[in-house]
Amino acid sequence: MELKRTITITSAVMINLGAIIGAGIFVIIGLAAYKAGPAVVISIILSGIIAILTGLSFSEIARHVAKEGGAYEYAKDTLSPSAGFIAGWMWTSGNIIAIAAVATSFGSYFDVLLNIKISPFFIAIICILAFMTLNILGIKNSAKTITGLVILNVLVLLVFIFSGITRFNPANYNNFIPHGISGIITGTALIFFAFTGFSRVTTISDEVINPEKTIPLAIVISIIVSSILYILIAIVLIGLKPYYAYESSTSPLSLAVSSLHNRYIDIIISIGGVTSTAGVTLTGILGTSRVLFAMGRDKELPEKLSFIDKFSTPVFAIILSSFLGIIFLIFVSFGTIVEASNSSVLISYVIINVAAAYLYLKLRKRNTNKLAGKPFFIIIPGLGIATILLIISYINVKSLLITGIILLICIVYYIIRKIVLNIEGRRVPGHSSVRVFGKSRSKIN
Repeated sequence: MELKRTITITSAVMINLGAIIGAGIFVIIGLAAYKAGPAVVISIILSGIIAILTGLSFSEIARHVAKEGGAYEYAKDTLSPSAGFIAGWMWTSGNIIAIAAVATSFGSYFDVLLNIKISPFFIAIICILAFMTLNILGIKNSAKTITGLVILNVLVLLVFIFSGITRFNPANYNNFIPHGISGIITGTALIFFAFTGFSRVTTISDEVINPEKTIPLAIVISIIVSSILYILIAIVLIGLKPYYAYESSTSPLSLAVSSLHNRYIDIIISIGGVTSTAGVTLTGILGTSRVLFAMGRDKELPEKLSFIDKFSTPVFAIILSSFLGIIFLIFVSFGTIVEASNSSVLISYVIINVAAAYLYLKLRKRNTNKLAGKPFFIIIPGLGIATILLIISYINVKSLLITGIILLICIVYYIIRKIVLNIEGRRVPGHSSVRVFGKSRSKIN
C-alpha cells in the first residue's frame, strides 16, 4: 500500500500550528520569562527570526525534494545518505523527547482542570497511548482533530489576552532586562522549543497535495501566526505578574490569570492547556513516525518500520515513536527534557541549513532559472547556522551531554551498519560495495 495525498494547505498550516502552539505558550514561556525577564518579548522575536531563517531553508529544499521524511529526506537527497541519517536521527530523537515533555504538561493541566488527584505521569502515558491509537486510525482523522484543537487553542489564548489586559500592571516592565543580554539569549534558547514544530509538515510530504508550493507556504504562515500570538501572550503574562513569579511554575498562564480571581477564566485557560499540549503530542507522534517510516523504507532502520496498514498509516513506526516517548517520560526530568529536545533538533537544523546552502551553490553553478529572484539566498542558511549555534551555546551542559550521547549512538550505529552491509554485499553476487561516509549507496547491478 502507498500513502495518499489528502493534506490541503489549510490542513498543512493547522498541522504546523498544532505542533507549535502548545508547550511553548502554556509551559515554556514561564521558564523563558523567568530567565529573560520582561525582555522575554525580545527572546520570542529572536526565536521567530531564527525559525524563519531555517524555515526558509526548509522551504527552498521542499521546492526540489517532495518526499516523506522531513529533515532526513532533505539532507539525504541534497547532501548524502550519511548526512540524511544524522539529520533524521537527531530530529526524530529531539521530537520524541519533546513528546515526553509535552505529555507531562498535558498531565499537569489535566489534573488542574479536573482535580482528580491522579499523578500527571500516568495521565501523560495515557495521553501518548491515546494519540498513538488515533494516529494509527489514519492521517485524515489526525488532521481533523488537530484542526479542531488549533481553533480551540487560539480562542483560549484570545480569552487570556483580552481578559489579562483588564488587570495589566505597567510597573512590571520597569526592570526590562534584569539578566542582561545573556538572559535574553537563554530565554531565546528555551522558547525556541516551541517553534521547532514549524518543520512538522515536511515529514508528511507524500501525503500533501502539491507539496512544492503547499509546504513552503505552510511553514511561513505558521511561524508568522504563532510569533504574533507568542508576543501578545508574553506582554500580557508579564503585565499580570512580575517575571520572577514564574520561576518554578509549570502552568504559567494559569498562574497569571489567578490574579483575576475569576473561576471561569481559570477553567478556560486550563482547558487550553490540555488541548494545546494534546495537539503537540498528537502532531509529535505524527511527525516522528513519518521520519522513522522514511528511514525504514530506505532500510536505514529496520524495514518493518515502513509497513503501511489498511488505514494507510505506518503502524509500527507510530508504535515505536510513542513507546520511545514513554521511555523518556520515565527516565528524564522535565527541564532537562526541554533543552535536550531543543539541542537535538537544532543539530538537524544546522544540517538542513548546510543542505540549503549546498543546493543553492549547486544550482547557481548550473545557471538554472530555479534561482530566479534569489541572488542572495546564500545569506539565509548562513545566518540560520550562526544563530542556531549561538542558542546551542546557551543550553545547559547536562542537556548537551544527553544530546552528545544521542549523536554518538547515531554515528556508531551508522558506521557499524555500513560495515555489516559492506561485508554482506561482498558475499552476495551482483552487489556493489557501500562506502561508510559517502554518497554511494548499495545497488543491484
